[in-house]
Amino acid sequence: MYTFLISLIVGGAIGYLSYCRWELGWGIGCGIAGFMLSQLVIGLVLRRRIMAQQQQIQNIMAEAQNRINRQINLFQLRPPASMNAARKQLEELQIAAARKALAATEEFRRFYRWNFMLERQINVMKVQLHFQLKEYKKVDELLPKTLIRDPQTASIRLVRLYRTEVPIDEFYRRMSRSFKSDDLAFFASTYAWMKLKQGDEESARNALTEAKKKTDNAVLLENLDRLRNGKAKHYTMSGFGDLWYALGLEEPKVKAQRRRAY
Repeated sequence: MYTFLISLIVGGAIGYLSYCRWELGWGIGCGIAGFMLSQLVIGLVLRRRIMAQQQQIQNIMAEAQNRINRQINLFQLRPPASMNAARKQLEELQIAAARKALAATEEFRRFYRWNFMLERQINVMKVQLHFQLKEYKKVDELLPKTLIRDPQTASIRLVRLYRTEVPIDEFYRRMSRSFKSDDLAFFASTYAWMKLKQGDEESARNALTEAKKKTDNAVLLENLDRLRNGKAKHYTMSGFGDLWYALGLEEPKVKAQRRRAY
């Protein structure tokens, strides 16, 4: 890692010069101080450049969301002839933004040798973008090289295990310890949904019961009540909205609108 090597050289040079001018104690102290100060300065500069690149990606996604919102408003003013065509047009806007953001993540490569953890952190963004594009093979390749700390990426990992029929229990137990409040509620509820689909109602109920100790999320509590009262068929994740539907396990239910008679 470049940061460590440069700091080591700077600290060594300062330590040697201090030793030559004063004595061994001063040489060691000044060398350590030079090493730490060098790391601090490089870290601050690196962090500023990384944050600037992250802001660029955020701007790409924000601009895309604004375009989507404007298009939705236009559809409300001038209803499209086909809802499928309108949905496809909005999806194309999302896909274009995701691909542009993915291209922007390549700019981080030049920083990887300066921060050995950065690549695993950037892979979080890549996993989410590839998952949005339904490029699941790429998602599966990146997940083992990803630093999973957020519920969204953890849920994507859970989905890929579930979809490929790999046991999900161990991963869930390990990751659920890291979350609390609404993050835990979503992650636990997603796991419980999967266990219900696998016919394991007891594991689903136990997961929500345990999660209830760390969250009072309304959706989780309502689903737990359903499971306790033998109403597993009424278990629903719709209360989590887009966060849930983004996982691709269910499609949002659209109510048919009745035409007014004039």
